Amino acid sequence: MTDPYGIIDLSTLKNPKAPEGVAGETGRYEVTVTEQELESVIAGSNRVATLLVVTSSRVPSGPEFLATLRRLVDAREGAVLLATVDADDQPRVAGALRVQNLPTVLLLVRGQLQPLFEGIVTEQELAGVIDQVVQLAASQGLDGAAASEGAAGDEDAAQAEEMSPLQQAAYDAIEAGDLAGAIEAYETALRENPADAEARAGLAAVRLMERTQGADLQAARSAAADAPEDVDAQLLVADLDLLGGHVEDAFGRLLDLLRGADAETKDRVRTRLLEHFDVVGAEDPRVGPARRRMASLLF
Repeated sequence: MTDPYGIIDLSTLKNPKAPEGVAGETGRYEVTVTEQELESVIAGSNRVATLLVVTSSRVPSGPEFLATLRRLVDAREGAVLLATVDADDQPRVAGALRVQNLPTVLLLVRGQLQPLFEGIVTEQELAGVIDQVVQLAASQGLDGAAASEGAAGDEDAAQAEEMSPLQQAAYDAIEAGDLAGAIEAYETALRENPADAEARAGLAAVRLMERTQGADLQAARSAAADAPEDVDAQLLVADLDLLGGHVEDAFGRLLDLLRGADAETKDRVRTRLLEHFDVVGAEDPRVGPARRRMASLLF
């Protein structure tokens, strides 16, 4: 799978220093996740396997558990990254990740999220889990945080040389939080070159970010559950699912909307699905089946 959020700044992953996180100082290979940085963490999992830990200082023995986890991750010298979410400070991130109990540890690899375990486990059990993650990362050909950090300068220079002025303008706008400016730059790039796949994927990703800005996941889910015929409500939850890495849920919700839909609804859902496919990447194994199912439901 290609980097579905390749237009997002990955500087927090290239230099794994972050603000102080839950229960003490962060580790050498740790990032503190906020709502604004979740996309970057998802994107970075295309380079380094990431242990995503959702916890709170209120958890009994939580600080000691997290300190052990940091030490074990640091000992792997960048083969795995630790991403910590403070459920008290970032409740919407915890909600997007569907966390039920604290702490919860999830694995993020190549944009795909899967649960590992809940609750406090022993250091021996933690070490075994991390060893398995490191082995999985090696089998997936992931370079790791240390390799990414060491190559960051050369990579940034190469990207700068390859970027067109409009791509650079879009990237700069995203860094400045100007999503409207980024959208304008990508739209201009596509008018000049409709075959520009990178601009198309970038535009889809920024539009996704714009649509979900300020959205409350739990409120959106409640609204969608209360009004299953409300297309806008269903589209928003699908966007939030995609943003949270729940690709199959997002695709499934949108595809279900096509059953028996009128022509206007089919057109809206089809457009949204195509944008989601662009964000995820055509080579992702989930895109092909979803695209075929879309075609069968449309025609």
